[in-house]
Amino acid sequence: MNNRELVQAFFKRFFILLAVSIVLVMGVSELAYRLMKEPVSRPPGTIELVIPAGTAARVAAGEAAPGIPQDLVFIAGDTLVVKNEDTAAHQLDILFIPPGSSASMKLGHAENYALKCSFQVSQYYNLTVRQATTWVTRMQALWYGVPVTVMFLLVYSFVFWPLRAGEDHRAGKNHRADKKP
Repeated sequence: MNNRELVQAFFKRFFILLAVSIVLVMGVSELAYRLMKEPVSRPPGTIELVIPAGTAARVAAGEAAPGIPQDLVFIAGDTLVVKNEDTAAHQLDILFIPPGSSASMKLGHAENYALKCSFQVSQYYNLTVRQATTWVTRMQALWYGVPVTVMFLLVYSFVFWPLRAGEDHRAGKNHRADKKP
Protein backbone atom coordinates (compact mmCIF):
# COMPACT_ATOMS: atom_id res chain seq x y z
CA MET A 1 0.00 0.00 0.00
CA ASN A 2 1.55 3.29 -1.01
CA ASN A 3 1.29 6.55 0.94
CA ARG A 4 -1.73 7.74 -0.99
CA GLU A 5 -3.64 4.54 -0.18
CA LEU A 6 -2.63 4.84 3.51
CA VAL A 7 -3.92 8.41 3.63
CA GLN A 8 -7.17 7.40 1.91
CA ALA A 9 -7.63 4.48 4.32
CA PHE A 10 -6.95 6.80 7.28
CA PHE A 11 -9.49 9.40 6.15
CA LYS A 12 -12.07 6.75 5.36
CA ARG A 13 -11.69 5.35 8.88
CA PHE A 14 -11.73 8.86 10.36
CA PHE A 15 -15.00 9.85 8.66
CA ILE A 16 -16.69 6.56 9.56
CA LEU A 17 -15.66 7.04 13.20
CA LEU A 18 -16.76 10.68 13.04
CA ALA A 19 -20.25 9.55 12.02
CA VAL A 20 -20.25 6.90 14.77
CA SER A 21 -19.12 9.53 17.31
CA ILE A 22 -21.87 11.96 16.31
CA VAL A 23 -24.53 9.27 16.72
CA LEU A 24 -23.03 8.05 20.00
CA VAL A 25 -22.69 11.52 21.56
CA MET A 26 -26.18 12.54 20.38
CA GLY A 27 -27.64 9.37 21.87
CA VAL A 28 -25.94 9.75 25.24
CA SER A 29 -26.74 13.47 25.35
CA GLU A 30 -30.40 12.89 24.52
CA LEU A 31 -30.66 10.12 27.11
CA ALA A 32 -29.17 12.40 29.78
CA TYR A 33 -31.53 15.20 28.76
CA ARG A 34 -34.57 12.91 29.02
CA LEU A 35 -33.50 11.58 32.44
CA MET A 36 -33.10 15.03 34.01
CA LYS A 37 -35.43 15.49 36.94
CA GLU A 38 -36.03 19.23 36.65
CA PRO A 39 -37.72 20.64 33.55
CA VAL A 40 -35.14 23.19 32.40
CA SER A 41 -36.17 23.31 28.76
CA ARG A 42 -38.83 25.94 29.18
CA PRO A 43 -38.72 29.69 28.63
CA PRO A 44 -38.39 31.94 31.70
CA GLY A 45 -41.64 32.70 33.47
CA THR A 46 -43.21 33.73 36.73
CA ILE A 47 -43.20 31.27 39.63
CA GLU A 48 -45.38 31.98 42.66
CA LEU A 49 -44.43 30.88 46.17
CA VAL A 50 -47.32 31.13 48.63
CA ILE A 51 -46.68 31.49 52.37
CA PRO A 52 -49.82 29.97 53.91
CA ALA A 53 -51.68 31.31 56.93
CA GLY A 54 -50.20 30.13 60.24
CA THR A 55 -46.65 29.82 58.92
CA ALA A 56 -45.09 32.17 61.52
CA ALA A 57 -46.65 30.18 64.38
CA ARG A 58 -45.49 26.85 62.91
CA VAL A 59 -41.93 28.10 62.35
CA ALA A 60 -41.83 29.48 65.93
CA ALA A 61 -42.87 26.01 67.14
CA GLY A 62 -40.10 24.40 65.05
CA GLU A 63 -42.49 22.87 62.52
CA ALA A 64 -42.22 23.13 58.74
CA ALA A 65 -44.87 25.18 57.01
CA PRO A 66 -47.19 23.06 54.85
CA GLY A 67 -47.06 23.64 51.13
CA ILE A 68 -43.67 25.35 51.03
CA PRO A 69 -41.07 23.17 49.31
CA GLN A 70 -37.57 23.04 50.83
CA ASP A 71 -35.79 23.78 47.55
CA LEU A 72 -36.91 25.26 44.25
CA VAL A 73 -35.32 25.04 40.80
CA PHE A 74 -35.63 28.00 38.46
CA ILE A 75 -34.53 29.00 34.99
CA ALA A 76 -32.32 32.06 34.57
CA GLY A 77 -34.70 34.91 33.82
CA ASP A 78 -37.56 33.56 35.97
CA THR A 79 -39.36 35.92 38.32
CA LEU A 80 -40.14 34.62 41.81
CA VAL A 81 -43.29 36.11 43.30
CA VAL A 82 -43.69 35.51 47.04
CA LYS A 83 -47.29 35.89 48.21
CA ASN A 84 -47.86 36.18 51.96
CA GLU A 85 -51.20 34.80 53.19
CA ASP A 86 -49.98 34.71 56.80
CA THR A 87 -50.90 37.25 59.50
CA ALA A 88 -47.21 38.01 60.17
CA ALA A 89 -44.75 39.76 57.89
CA HIS A 90 -42.09 37.57 56.29
CA GLN A 91 -38.75 38.16 54.68
CA LEU A 92 -36.84 36.38 51.90
CA ASP A 93 -33.38 37.89 51.54
CA ILE A 94 -34.04 41.51 50.45
CA LEU A 95 -37.78 40.99 50.01
CA PHE A 96 -40.01 42.16 52.85
CA ILE A 97 -43.52 40.81 52.45
CA PRO A 98 -46.19 42.28 54.76
CA PRO A 99 -49.33 40.21 55.51
CA GLY A 100 -51.72 39.98 52.57
CA SER A 101 -49.21 41.30 50.04
CA SER A 102 -46.61 40.00 47.64
CA ALA A 103 -43.12 40.86 46.45
CA SER A 104 -41.05 39.66 43.53
CA MET A 105 -37.45 39.21 42.48
CA LYS A 106 -35.95 38.46 39.09
CA LEU A 107 -33.46 35.59 39.04
CA GLY A 108 -30.98 36.81 36.46
CA HIS A 109 -28.23 34.22 36.16
CA ALA A 110 -27.53 30.58 36.94
CA GLU A 111 -26.35 30.08 40.52
CA ASN A 112 -27.20 28.28 43.76
CA TYR A 113 -28.60 30.57 46.43
CA ALA A 114 -29.05 30.07 50.17
CA LEU A 115 -31.26 33.04 51.09
CA LYS A 116 -32.09 34.10 54.62
CA CYS A 117 -35.82 33.75 55.19
CA SER A 118 -38.41 33.83 57.96
CA PHE A 119 -40.74 31.08 56.70
CA GLN A 120 -38.40 28.09 57.09
CA VAL A 121 -37.38 26.48 60.38
CA SER A 122 -33.73 26.58 59.25
CA GLN A 123 -34.09 30.31 58.49
CA TYR A 124 -32.59 29.67 55.03
CA TYR A 125 -34.22 28.94 51.72
CA ASN A 126 -32.34 27.24 48.89
CA LEU A 127 -32.92 28.37 45.33
CA THR A 128 -31.22 26.76 42.37
CA VAL A 129 -31.19 28.80 39.18
CA ARG A 130 -30.13 26.94 36.05
CA GLN A 131 -29.47 28.03 32.53
CA ALA A 132 -32.37 27.08 30.26
CA THR A 133 -31.71 24.11 28.01
CA THR A 134 -32.28 25.21 24.43
CA TRP A 135 -31.51 23.55 21.11
CA VAL A 136 -28.26 25.57 21.10
CA THR A 137 -27.14 24.20 24.46
CA ARG A 138 -28.15 20.70 23.41
CA MET A 139 -26.03 21.02 20.26
CA GLN A 140 -23.09 22.15 22.39
CA ALA A 141 -22.89 18.56 23.61
CA LEU A 142 -21.86 17.63 20.08
CA TRP A 143 -19.29 20.42 19.99
CA TYR A 144 -17.70 19.26 23.25
CA GLY A 145 -18.20 15.51 22.98
CA VAL A 146 -17.62 14.54 19.36
CA PRO A 147 -13.94 15.59 18.94
CA VAL A 148 -12.87 13.73 22.08
CA THR A 149 -14.94 10.67 21.19
CA VAL A 150 -13.70 10.47 17.61
CA MET A 151 -10.07 10.76 18.72
CA PHE A 152 -10.60 8.08 21.37
CA LEU A 153 -12.18 5.72 18.85
CA LEU A 154 -9.56 6.51 16.22
CA VAL A 155 -6.64 5.74 18.54
CA TYR A 156 -8.19 2.49 19.69
CA SER A 157 -9.10 1.52 16.15
CA PHE A 158 -5.39 1.61 15.30
CA VAL A 159 -4.65 -0.62 18.28
CA PHE A 160 -7.15 -3.26 17.19
CA TRP A 161 -7.08 -2.77 13.40
CA PRO A 162 -3.79 -1.15 12.38
CA LEU A 163 -3.28 0.17 8.89
CA ARG A 164 -0.65 -2.10 7.35
CA ALA A 165 1.25 -1.74 4.15
CA GLY A 166 0.12 -4.31 1.64
CA GLU A 167 -3.48 -4.59 2.88
CA ASP A 168 -6.42 -3.95 0.69
CA HIS A 169 -8.86 -2.43 3.19
CA ARG A 170 -11.62 -2.06 0.65
CA ALA A 171 -11.78 -5.78 -0.03
CA GLY A 172 -11.04 -6.75 3.57
CA LYS A 173 -8.35 -9.18 2.46
CA ASN A 174 -4.61 -9.21 2.94
CA HIS A 175 -2.55 -8.89 -0.23
CA ARG A 176 1.10 -8.07 -0.60
CA ALA A 177 1.61 -5.18 -2.97
CA ASP A 178 4.88 -6.65 -4.17
CA LYS A 179 3.50 -10.18 -4.70
CA LYS A 180 3.85 -11.32 -8.29
CA PRO A 181 1.62 -13.88 -9.99
